[in-house]
Amino acid sequence: MTLTFLKLTSINSRIILGAIAVVSGFMLLTGFTLSKTFYDSAYSALEDRLTGQVYLMMADREIIPSAQQISSDDVSGVSGFSTLQLSGSSLYSQLSGYITHADGTILWQSGADIEPMIPPMLPLSVGKKEHGKKIFQKYHVDNRPYIGLSIAIFWDLKNSKLPLIYHISDDLTHLNEKVSNYQYSLWTNLLLMSLILFITLFLILRWGLKPLREVEQEIKAVEQGKQEQLEKNYPDEITPLTHNINQLIQYERQQQLRYRNALADLAHSLKTPLAIIRGESFTSGLLPKGAPKDAPKKAPDDSSEQAEAYFKTINDAVERMNSIIEYQLQRAGSNSPSPHIQYLQISPVVQTLLSSMKKIYRDKSIDFELSMEQDIQFKIDEGDFMEILGNLLDNACKWCKKQINLTISLYETDLHILLSDDGPGIASEMISEITKRGVRADEFTPGHGVGLAIVQDIVSIYNGKINFTTAQTGGLTVNIHFQV
Repeated sequence: MTLTFLKLTSINSRIILGAIAVVSGFMLLTGFTLSKTFYDSAYSALEDRLTGQVYLMMADREIIPSAQQISSDDVSGVSGFSTLQLSGSSLYSQLSGYITHADGTILWQSGADIEPMIPPMLPLSVGKKEHGKKIFQKYHVDNRPYIGLSIAIFWDLKNSKLPLIYHISDDLTHLNEKVSNYQYSLWTNLLLMSLILFITLFLILRWGLKPLREVEQEIKAVEQGKQEQLEKNYPDEITPLTHNINQLIQYERQQQLRYRNALADLAHSLKTPLAIIRGESFTSGLLPKGAPKDAPKKAPDDSSEQAEAYFKTINDAVERMNSIIEYQLQRAGSNSPSPHIQYLQISPVVQTLLSSMKKIYRDKSIDFELSMEQDIQFKIDEGDFMEILGNLLDNACKWCKKQINLTISLYETDLHILLSDDGPGIASEMISEITKRGVRADEFTPGHGVGLAIVQDIVSIYNGKINFTTAQTGGLTVNIHFQV
């Protein structure tokens, strides 16, 4: 079963809990280590002091045998144990010493009132005693703690060895209080240090995660439309993230713009096939010229050839509309040409477009002058090329008086399109604006201002260049250069 804290979704909470666990564990380990070290050090120093007092007691107390022979079981002849003031005795140290025989008989003691402080006698026989062996033991007398040290010493007599046991004890109350005070001070300081460390880590964490909170605030501002993208400078670790977010925002906006433009382009592109259908209706007599859309239609002539030509034109226009719809929907989802585009035969597409323009603008009797080699091929999508040339021809037919010149040439791998008309042209200050969507050079002329914008978008996709200049005939010259 997964632990609850592992399910935390907040980075801030994870780091804080992790820091608390690590710092707490470190402080506990440090506290126990220091406390044990101080305890061991204090008791080791006390044991060393007691050992020194025993050695001092040995040096001060001499054994003076009597004139008779002394055996190891007879201590009556042992004398010379006078009073000894133990060094180190003070208000906080109650040292008491005494010397016993192997059977526990007290031969000497440092005071008459030390009887209650004598530790329990160790059940040691003479045979088991080891010369110079130190034995420490802790005990309680009247609920007071004591520590005692016993050392067995074998004194050399004339014919035997005399075993004597030197004892010394001290009150542990003061030492235990010192240890307790040290532990209290240690844990208090460690707790205070932990609190300061937690606060410091929290402040550092707040400061370190501040860029993430700023990213969150900027993303909310982008969602609310208050700014276009993430604008602040961030640390190196977050910069790739903010860069990718900005790219995603830009891509989504471009994608949305492409779909919106595609709808406008689709509507604009369908105008030409619809105009052809309407023109054929006028020509065939199905719809009187200038009649409103809801005017009653006439029956077609009985001529089968005329009817066949009429329905072929209508069918071609419908097919063209289907192709435009598929093309615009495909272009809306991509802002770059497909790598699998095949080479396009330019001449048939140009002839189709010119034929359509002649039908749409038959009333103007436009003279199209075409200069183009028949075998020109270029790697471009047919729909893209028809959009480019179709919109340019439509604009030229709309503005020209009688003459349109179209030159298409291929130099090595570069395709050049040069289109000019004899219309009124465009003011120089408007040339840089006419490729923007919705901008029209003449508000009184029918149109929506998206044709040249479509041309600009498609030319840009193929990394081409488009220039607008004034023609020698006074109209507009459009120069497009595609470079592979």
